[in-house]
Amino acid sequence: MIFIFTFTILPYTSFSQTYFPYDKYNGTNLKWAEDLQFKDSDTTIIMITVRNKVAGSPKYFSDKSIRSDQYTTLICLWKNPDWYIMEVASLEMALQKSGCTKEVATFVHGDGKDFPLAINRAADIRLLFDVPVIAFDVPSLLPKSNKIRNFYNSKGNYKESVNLFAAYLRALGKIKENQPNLTFVLHMHSLGNYVYMESLKQNRLNDCPVVFETILMNAAAVKQKRHKRWLEKSNIQKNIYITYNKKDHTLNGAHLITFRKQLGERLKKPLAGNAYYINFQNIANKEHNYYRNTGLFKSYPNIKQFYMDILHGQLIPLKDASRFSQRNDGKGFDIR
Repeated sequence: MIFIFTFTILPYTSFSQTYFPYDKYNGTNLKWAEDLQFKDSDTTIIMITVRNKVAGSPKYFSDKSIRSDQYTTLICLWKNPDWYIMEVASLEMALQKSGCTKEVATFVHGDGKDFPLAINRAADIRLLFDVPVIAFDVPSLLPKSNKIRNFYNSKGNYKESVNLFAAYLRALGKIKENQPNLTFVLHMHSLGNYVYMESLKQNRLNDCPVVFETILMNAAAVKQKRHKRWLEKSNIQKNIYITYNKKDHTLNGAHLITFRKQLGERLKKPLAGNAYYINFQNIANKEHNYYRNTGLFKSYPNIKQFYMDILHGQLIPLKDASRFSQRNDGKGFDIR
């Protein structure tokens, strides 16, 4: 009975979302544009989506089906109260039109995102941390599905997106070769880490050059056990940081329905030798989206500074005792 009760309440408790309170950027109205003019002050997001287009849908892109041949490259421009969406021919063109010449953060969102919400979550990062954002977007919300079924459907979609994710990373690599001073960072949140795990397991990134200054695996909803085996294959970055929090309510829920400890939840040695592990338990409590929780930022400014440093490609000063303390159990560092 306890087992049945736990699974009955999970859809309503373990996958709650805390939305970033920039209400004017939480718009869901989309408008298609054949051409757009951009100013430096504009809020723009580059979207790399694997979703199929849906004619006549107010969302323009599917909640279910994904492409297997080629991703779609878009620029999204905010003009209150709408997002204007324009398709462009290439990633290079998107960066050029958006004026991205110094730094760009790639964001892979987690579970529970339709296309409009994926834009808004990327805009959160753009506005909070003042960094241009490319969102790698995968269908992860079935509006009429319960959260458990949705979770497994999303995992399947991330796994099916491995080929296009690898193609996107190779495209970034070519841009990096031509523009070596352009700084790239990869930020994957929650279930968004699944596509990277599968890419490494399937050896899809062996031919990729070093693309990223930093990879951030934030609150990763992937199996913790034996993660060292696949993570140490990662060679497209200079640094990897992994955040974890055993009180994370959402990842506790993922643990229950998968019967597996999650990488962003509970660590067990051996750890990957090419990664730094940062424990958020003491200050994030049950929060899952602590990378954009403005309430936590006010109480613990070092949280926002951590993500600010990461997203701008800076090394994290782990030896700074005012910000971090090394754990006695060998599981990385506690953030203060």
